[in-house]
Amino acid sequence: MNSFVNFDRAVAQVLDINLGVGSSLCSDRGRPTKPLNAELAESAEEQGRLAFDSARSALCAFNAAPWLHLGEKLVAAISDHPTSPTRPDRIRARTYARTDSPARERREWLWSSPANRPPLPRRAAGGQGSWFGRVAMVVALLIGGVSSVGAAPPPDSAAARKLQERLRKFPEADANGDGVLTEQEARAHQKSVKKGKATKAEVTDAKPAGAPAFADISYGPHARNVLDLWRAKSDRPTPVLVFFHGGSFKAGDKANVLARPIFEECLKAGISVVSANYRFSTDAPFPAQMHDGARAVQFVRSKAQEWNIDPARFAVSGSSAGATLALWIALHDDLADAASADLVARQSTRVVCASPHNGTAGLDPDYFKRHAGVTKLGAALYQLFGTTSAAELNTPDKRALVREAAPLNHATPNDPPLFLTYAGDPAEAPFKADAAQNAWIHHVSLGMPLKTRYDQLGLECVIYYKSKPPPAAAEIDFLRKHLLRW
Repeated sequence: MNSFVNFDRAVAQVLDINLGVGSSLCSDRGRPTKPLNAELAESAEEQGRLAFDSARSALCAFNAAPWLHLGEKLVAAISDHPTSPTRPDRIRARTYARTDSPARERREWLWSSPANRPPLPRRAAGGQGSWFGRVAMVVALLIGGVSSVGAAPPPDSAAARKLQERLRKFPEADANGDGVLTEQEARAHQKSVKKGKATKAEVTDAKPAGAPAFADISYGPHARNVLDLWRAKSDRPTPVLVFFHGGSFKAGDKANVLARPIFEECLKAGISVVSANYRFSTDAPFPAQMHDGARAVQFVRSKAQEWNIDPARFAVSGSSAGATLALWIALHDDLADAASADLVARQSTRVVCASPHNGTAGLDPDYFKRHAGVTKLGAALYQLFGTTSAAELNTPDKRALVREAAPLNHATPNDPPLFLTYAGDPAEAPFKADAAQNAWIHHVSLGMPLKTRYDQLGLECVIYYKSKPPPAAAEIDFLRKHLLRW
């Protein structure tokens, strides 16, 4: 029965978003009523979320005005359920019809105040009071041309703008990596934080330890060439960890570092933290992102004396796309230009160690096919190289860029120690050729080739994944080992 309550509430909310039918759980005076599902079991809440997704997708079709009368029927159907939070004594609904509807009487009933409504005629079995009738209505709507469960709202709607803002702050919420955050993905991300799929430390450490010592400091000419610095308390110059956010190279923000456990762990250990933005692929194609990251390292190094930082003790880290960026900096030859008139450009880009999370060691379609078994790639990869298709990416000049972008191709015997973490287990690959990107883009199969290469070179590289999780404090211990040893 409680799941019915959740279902009715979900549909009422859906109607408010997609039909312009305002459904608010409030009294006649507009004050919120006491929530009915405060003590619902977890399973019932999950059913409610699934119902919301299904109903929302179904009702997207209601943007077509001629179907509006079906929406009115559905509102009426859910309103009469005995446990419904939308029944006449709890709901104020109004309908904004763009065209006339045959169900004029029912529309007028919806327009009216609950106190002035006449009794609503009962229907036959399978109608308004029947669970089967309500489900049948949603199924009928689904058959009528629905796209997919959890589809994104219209791009010009307030809901879409809210989702876009959430994607900017939490790029990891985009589970399939397509650059579009659906309500289903947003709720799943929120649930993962609340219920511990994100670690307790992540939830706790999401609260900043204080304002950065230096905020929004420009390190380059572009508007996104900005960074923040949190200084560890020390009388002596401190080592520093430079962090790069994720987001498929087309979303994300430097503030994401605040949600990482390593943020406060570093500050407590005496390691300062820098988090830098970089140009999106919509601003400029590769190598702009990697060069921005390298420039951020050079800029911070140029401020060593002013910011009480030891220029010899730098580490890089990042998540997802930011992890690949960090790997690229760690493994690439030094980009310092000793002859440059730019004092920042003269600084070294080399680091002592790196601790990236979920960063692919290759960006070549052949790399993804060889190690993950996939051939269906997201638009973000093509956009990173200024293309729109696999055919464009296969031209000689683009192939050269793809090779240059792969951290694996830059591994040499003088590269720094690595601490790598990934999702999944090696035995899970290969995936189906058309597998969804969120199933493999952070998979350990895309990091194992780098581990193999490091082993061949006799270099230090520790790698963790689902069945081999890192021990508690493993990352900060790794950073202490390499940054605080002298």
